[in-house]
Amino acid sequence: MRRPWQYWSCYAAACVVVLTAMGWLTLKAIELDRAESLARRQADLEEAIGRALWRMDVKLMPHLAREAARPYAVYASLLPSSDAQGKAQPELSPLLTDRSEFVLVNYQVEPGDVWSSPQAPPESTYRLLCDNGASPEEMAACTAALGSLQTLVSYNKLVSSLPFESSLSRDEFGNQSLLQNSIINIEQFKQSGGLAQEQQQRQPIEREPGRQTGKPSDSNDYLNRDAAVKSYAQEAVAQQMPAFRALNDSESVTEGVSQPIWIGNQLLLARRVDVGEKVVIQGCWLDWSKIRSSLIEEVRDVLPGVSLQPVLDSSQAQVGRMLATLPVQLVARLPEPQGSVWSAMQVSLAMAWACVLLAAVAAAVLLHGVLTLSERRGAFVSAVTHELRTPLTTFRMYSEMLANDMVPDPAKRQTYLDTLRVEADRLSHLVENVLSYAKLERGPQRHNREQLSIDALLERVGERLADRARQAEMQLVIDATDVRETTFKTDPAAAEQILFNLVDNACKYAARANDRRIHLDVSANAASIQFRVRDHGYGISPREAKSLFRPFSKSADEAAHSAPGVGLGLALCRRLAHDLGGQLEWLPTDEAGAVFQLTLPR
Repeated sequence: MRRPWQYWSCYAAACVVVLTAMGWLTLKAIELDRAESLARRQADLEEAIGRALWRMDVKLMPHLAREAARPYAVYASLLPSSDAQGKAQPELSPLLTDRSEFVLVNYQVEPGDVWSSPQAPPESTYRLLCDNGASPEEMAACTAALGSLQTLVSYNKLVSSLPFESSLSRDEFGNQSLLQNSIINIEQFKQSGGLAQEQQQRQPIEREPGRQTGKPSDSNDYLNRDAAVKSYAQEAVAQQMPAFRALNDSESVTEGVSQPIWIGNQLLLARRVDVGEKVVIQGCWLDWSKIRSSLIEEVRDVLPGVSLQPVLDSSQAQVGRMLATLPVQLVARLPEPQGSVWSAMQVSLAMAWACVLLAAVAAAVLLHGVLTLSERRGAFVSAVTHELRTPLTTFRMYSEMLANDMVPDPAKRQTYLDTLRVEADRLSHLVENVLSYAKLERGPQRHNREQLSIDALLERVGERLADRARQAEMQLVIDATDVRETTFKTDPAAAEQILFNLVDNACKYAARANDRRIHLDVSANAASIQFRVRDHGYGISPREAKSLFRPFSKSADEAAHSAPGVGLGLALCRRLAHDLGGQLEWLPTDEAGAVFQLTLPR
């Protein structure tokens, strides 16, 4: 084949096109897979956030609803009461006996920054409160907390943080909520589409005695949680207000809606209370540090790395992550993908790339094999043509001379006849090698193995080998000392063909050597028999040794300028040796000549 590079160029161009297309498809597939993975992780995160917000709101509902529903009258340390005989009997405020774990102190502040708390009573009522069951330790702690709160918050700050429209009549407690989040504009959220989502996703609130639990919907909806908080607050009002209605009726009192607000970094629950012409602020100071720790612990199994961030600016609030009970939003990072787990898309891409690369390698091997076979066929045809031309020319010329009685000398006639016999043997040997190799190409052959001794094998092949050496005017020297009686099992015909080819090569390539001997040395060990054929010719260079056992490796030009042959003998011998379970190898040597060793198993 004159131009194999053209075929390789086409193959390379096809590979570039296919691999480029595969690379582009892979990039797009990976982008889609990453986008899908991101969306899936985002959806999982939103679901977890929704569950976490429900848990947090449900945990805070009882505490905040109870504080928001406190009637105006309970902000006094002692409440007027009477026994069964109508005798006046002072009663402790519920704020002294039922303070929430998340409340530092309940407070009431009047214009002029006049602060008071039922939990921090004046000295005049201190002993009376203690005698009626109030805890001195709690009152001392609340007194200290109220003093700290006065230094952090003022009446004016509280008034400016509470909207005027948050007031409602105390007679409407059964129909309106007393707890709202002042950060979120509910009406704007409904108009933006939240109302439809609320109608589709709102689910009933399951209640248990003493605690309310919300059953989360499929999405993180603020309206559902806000409605649950308001419902709980209304129930708290309904439970507390009847007992204190008479106290509130004694004077004109209008209670406002309680709201959680931030004053600096302090979290307070506050409401307006209109008492005649005076506006007072009532509420409680919430322990934000304790609330935050409790809420994070509540959702640790759902969102391990969650944190809570106060919302001081409504423009920065994310409705989907806001608590309905407090102006606080949940902060959670998107979980990192698990790098050790391959997605289905990645596995498919890896398999596709493996198949494409395997197909490319297979196509390259196939193309190389086809081109090599084509070159070998061309070289074989050229070499065989050259090998056949010389003996056929000799046959034609000598046969015509002998047929026309043009050689009267009997001695010369005999020489011509011997030449014809040699050429006939040469052609026969060539055809025999080609046919044997063709059989091996079709698959391993069955060999008739016989148990025989080395001496028996040498008697069978010795005369033929010696005759081939004599034809080349060379001498065959056989050295099988001490191993002639050694027996082994092999195919004598195949072994004979291998040895004859090795001796024939020695006769052809060492024809110009000064030392005309060809050595056949035989040795044995417990596992194998070694036949070593050595001549004294020019030997074989390492570069030539690389293609020594390659079939049809000799071109017509090489055949014309070297010994006769088509480069098939050694390849055939190695294949035969392999079929016999042995090995044929070239042995490098520092001496002149070439050395080949045939190893056969015993």
